[in-house]
Amino acid sequence: MEYGKFSKDRKEFIINRYDTPTPWINYLCNGKYCAITSQTGGGYSFYEDPRYQRITRYRYNNIPMDRPGRYVYLKDADSKKFWSINWQPVCKKPDEWECRHGLGYTKIKSVYDDILSEITYFVPIDDNLEIWHINVKNIGKKARNINLTAYTEFALFDAMEEFMFQPNLYYFSTAEFNKTDKCIYYDFYNKKKGYFARNFSKVFFSLTGSEINGFDCDREEFIGRYHSEADPQAILDGKHRNSIVIGGNAIGSLSTSVTLKSKESKDVTVLVGVELFDAAMPALKLIKKYDNEKTLLNEFGRLGKYWEDFLNNLQVDVPDEHVNAMINIWNQYQSKTTFDWSRFASLMYNTGTGRGIGFRDTSQDTIGVSHAIPCQVKDKIKLLAKNMYEDGHSYHLFFPTVEKGDPKKYSDDHLWIINAVYSYICETGDAGILNETCKYIEGSSGAIYEHLAKAIDYTMNNLGPHGFPRMFYADWNDCLNDIDKYGKGESIFVAMFLCWSLKQMEALAKCLDKNEDIKLFRKIYQDIKDKINEIAWDGEWYIRAFTDTGRPIGSKNSGEEGRIHLNSQSWAVLSGVADAGRAKKCMDSVNKHLDTEYGIKLVTPPYTSSPDDVGSLINYPPGIKENGAVFCHANTWAIIAECMLKRPENAYEYYDKLLPSKVSKKIGVGLYRVEPYVYSQFIFGPDHPQFGRGSHSWLTGTSTWMFHAFTQYILGIRPEIDGLIIDPCIPKTWDGFKALRKFRGAVYNIEVINKNHVSSGVKKMTVDEKDCKAQKPILFNDAKNHKILAYL
Repeated sequence: MEYGKFSKDRKEFIINRYDTPTPWINYLCNGKYCAITSQTGGGYSFYEDPRYQRITRYRYNNIPMDRPGRYVYLKDADSKKFWSINWQPVCKKPDEWECRHGLGYTKIKSVYDDILSEITYFVPIDDNLEIWHINVKNIGKKARNINLTAYTEFALFDAMEEFMFQPNLYYFSTAEFNKTDKCIYYDFYNKKKGYFARNFSKVFFSLTGSEINGFDCDREEFIGRYHSEADPQAILDGKHRNSIVIGGNAIGSLSTSVTLKSKESKDVTVLVGVELFDAAMPALKLIKKYDNEKTLLNEFGRLGKYWEDFLNNLQVDVPDEHVNAMINIWNQYQSKTTFDWSRFASLMYNTGTGRGIGFRDTSQDTIGVSHAIPCQVKDKIKLLAKNMYEDGHSYHLFFPTVEKGDPKKYSDDHLWIINAVYSYICETGDAGILNETCKYIEGSSGAIYEHLAKAIDYTMNNLGPHGFPRMFYADWNDCLNDIDKYGKGESIFVAMFLCWSLKQMEALAKCLDKNEDIKLFRKIYQDIKDKINEIAWDGEWYIRAFTDTGRPIGSKNSGEEGRIHLNSQSWAVLSGVADAGRAKKCMDSVNKHLDTEYGIKLVTPPYTSSPDDVGSLINYPPGIKENGAVFCHANTWAIIAECMLKRPENAYEYYDKLLPSKVSKKIGVGLYRVEPYVYSQFIFGPDHPQFGRGSHSWLTGTSTWMFHAFTQYILGIRPEIDGLIIDPCIPKTWDGFKALRKFRGAVYNIEVINKNHVSSGVKKMTVDEKDCKAQKPILFNDAKNHKILAYL
């Protein structure tokens, strides 16, 4: 693979060129402290919240886009040659270079002028800091005197305030070197606003393992006039200014000197972290803790053990190594990252300034990790419930640190929590969550079940002229945001999604023996289903929406643009709204009109004119994002729909097309650009001259739903309230597959045998060598290993 490849165990992606088409990043985090790290050490760090608790600086839309970062300069004290281990920011060509992105860590190794150097970046499990463990080795024949300088630039904590008011706010910064603690302390204080909303008292920057012989806290003093990070004046001169900041651009820069005999090496450790208010572990204790090679090795080992335990909740063995790498490792790793940070913090999706935690996004993200960290999922569900109003609608996005949110009304947001709770109960059997109490935004309290029921009520209390849910500002497609300007626009997708949610609510009501609710949910479901089929069926596919004037969107009668949309076809199947004939016909239309060699487009033909009743998607050129791109997130629902129709060849083809390592190779890294080890939100569509270009990688619902679609629908290992279902929908060419699935305390060793080379339909099943009724839910609560054989 161009630019890199997976390691043999697939747990690392090895990048062999530093000049990737875009920065290829990794998320190093423990759920609180996060360091977004590129293949050259670029990126930024934050604690809990990238908007209000930004630690290191990020320059928006910079070239390259990962500047600044965590840099280590090396300089030969005799020859005066200098370079950076990372390659950036000096960018002198190394003799050898390699970056390994792993699970929770990034390693960069380079050779320049007979000096082999390596940095390992990672964030430990329990402490709120990042570690740069540096090893410098002399692989030449003569002794060397090397100066080592670590550098990072601090942010003003509130990223949006910095973006708008940096020329004034940076005068609130203070940074100085503490001789006793041997570290730099950085603080930012606004007397008018106090400590903003942050949960830490100060930032620290330390270097241990070698004697510090110079420091700088002032960016201008370190960089120098008309210089840059590529050639700092302090590095050129070989001498720090020992500057402090009392109002200015604060940095952390510490220097040391090492003398290395031939084949001799030296270890140095840099820490960047936060000291919490009333901390049990103040900065100095943390610095002393990690000034110990054994501790560093133990903490790195604990990190590896954490990810081993996380991944081992579900492992598969299928006849495609690309799939095994994604499902067993990288898809789960990405889903955990997305669960932690929603769409809040990245280099290309959202830079952490304004978006916050998405209610819709996070609700979906829970289903990708509930098999591994159900307790954290339960906590996240409670957090979501707290961000609902008493009438049943929710914030679109919110900032947990400051308990604020965006009150703009969307038609679908509040319904997604139903799926989160339903999936959590299917995974854990913990129906007791329905009776747990959470507050509403206004301050009153109600059971989780009440929150969910009110979500249904809110939608039913806001129907449009045809009896479908009002669009409000938008639905899942944020760019269909002019349809309901006057209070009459309707979303057919949300009508289908409502039906899906009602089926889940019926199952949850059964858990609580709420018979009247069961009857009500069934009735509403049937009423909405009948209306959709009566009004929104367009002959070969379903209409997407109706505008305020009643004009159909996504119809043969919609004009020359936007005639068919993907979501109203896939969700017609997911929700059970479409009967068998219409379900096949609408998904055939998807295959005929929307499918491309790189995935399924969201809509076609894309919009080129400017109708005033569609929305901001028309601002995107054809083929970009919601206007005719291959929207990978929405492709996952088409995969599930095809599995439900028992058409595995279509389902697997759609899945296989978007496997990052395959699509990157097929398109070519130069065009695809983004990382070949994680999913992206979208790929430029065929109506754009750069058809195949990927964008918005990492933080996307594609990850969670791809994992869900493959494991629960293609492999068919699906948790339900009564137990685990085995119902595969696999390619006929497979001889079968194996899977290990931990479920409610027991371990299920599953083997599906496909000697007849069919695609679906379990003919025989044995559990622990005893015959069992095929497709009957399996459930053990004995913490033991069980063997399941399923014959197709």
